[in-house]
Amino acid sequence: MRYGFRLRDILYTLRFRLVLWTTLVVFVMVVATNVAVREVEQHALIHSYDQFLMDSMEDVNLMVARLESRPAARLARELSDKVKANKNRSLFIQLYDSDRKLIWGNDDAPPLPPPIFEGDFKGPFDGDEKKHRVFERKLFPPSGDVYIARCGFLQSELLEDVAVLNRAILLASISILLAAPLGAYLIAMRATRPISQIIATTAHLQPSNLNERLPIRGTGDELDQLSATINSMLDRLARHIDQNRDFVANAAHELRSPLAAIRSSVEVALNRSRSPEEYAAVLADVTEEIGRLGGLVNRLLILAEGDAGRLAGRNQVTRLDKIVRESVDMFGAVAELQGVQLTAAELTSAMVPGDEFHLRQVVRNLIDNAIKYNRNPGSVTVRLSTDKSSAILTVEDTGVGIDRDVEPRIFERFYRADKARSRETDCAGYGLGLSICQSIVRALDGEISVTSQPGVGSTFTVRLPLAFQPVADHAPPVHA
Repeated sequence: MRYGFRLRDILYTLRFRLVLWTTLVVFVMVVATNVAVREVEQHALIHSYDQFLMDSMEDVNLMVARLESRPAARLARELSDKVKANKNRSLFIQLYDSDRKLIWGNDDAPPLPPPIFEGDFKGPFDGDEKKHRVFERKLFPPSGDVYIARCGFLQSELLEDVAVLNRAILLASISILLAAPLGAYLIAMRATRPISQIIATTAHLQPSNLNERLPIRGTGDELDQLSATINSMLDRLARHIDQNRDFVANAAHELRSPLAAIRSSVEVALNRSRSPEEYAAVLADVTEEIGRLGGLVNRLLILAEGDAGRLAGRNQVTRLDKIVRESVDMFGAVAELQGVQLTAAELTSAMVPGDEFHLRQVVRNLIDNAIKYNRNPGSVTVRLSTDKSSAILTVEDTGVGIDRDVEPRIFERFYRADKARSRETDCAGYGLGLSICQSIVRALDGEISVTSQPGVGSTFTVRLPLAFQPVADHAPPVHA
């Protein structure tokens, strides 16, 4: 049972299939090639024998043409010498008069019937229970007489040469077909060795340790491309796992702080009897901490929905310019208290796919950060424009800017760039605002980016696909 299972495993391997298909291809090619070679060589062999007969006939014709100037005995001697010179090919020559009576023939000539002449003829010709190949022709010497000459040889000579050719081709075919599986196996083994390494490496990978990578042989072939692709995937997985690990650790830390505050407040309140006013103060503190805890949980849920791909809301359409206008009006008082002038310089009507709640979070997070990390006095300018396919939202501030070494990390979860964008007052937050903006924008097939210059300010740009063609909005700028 184990043997049968092992045999089935081998039959289903890529290596076995490569060997099988390579052998079949070689077999078909060898058979087709050898059949073609056999036909060509056999045709060439027969042609060479026929050419030999025609050349012999030309010699006989020359001998007969000189018959008047020489005795007939000399002709017979020349014909005999011709036959002896080609004894290895079993050549025989017969000469007939116009009445088809034999005038001369060599002693080894087969007892063939007289020619029935109707033109040149090449055998095979049956006679004396043997196959012969003959060539006959009428000769017209200057004497005016008419002769019929016959040149031929045993067909068995030609058939033997053809048989030798067939045996040679068959032997070569068998040798190639026996060597084909071995060669195919070596090729398949060499071709599948990198795949075996890929399987062995990936089999040892664990989520807790993704440091091992596949070797790159430097050939640049498809297997090298596969290894490079898998290595790139492993790099992304490792980064994703590290980010999730950090995310869980940071989330646990952020959740622990309000829970610890709630617990300590309740324990202090329960240590002794207190007045209703003191209990009310404790409950107010607990409610505040619960509010903070609820806000953090909501943010974490949004990020979790984004990771699960349930954040898109592409089946809804929202008017983005309306959200921007409302957000600018809402943050007007906050900006004024911070000494920041908040302005909506341009608002083009834009309908974009997405949930209104999530899009409002994107706009408000960006405006809130622009005010929070600004100077006094300072300014925040919000613009909404469109092109052929996208709505473009920009939030530009005159704050302290972002250092270049910090800029690539500002969209990371729980990352706070307070050192790069510091204020005299502490800016409280979880470091999730920009991460949430990025998750929402990417879920809507959009892009979010930042350009910043330390000491000058930062500009955040969001591009979202349009749901409909934009309509020009000529409303005056909004100043808050």
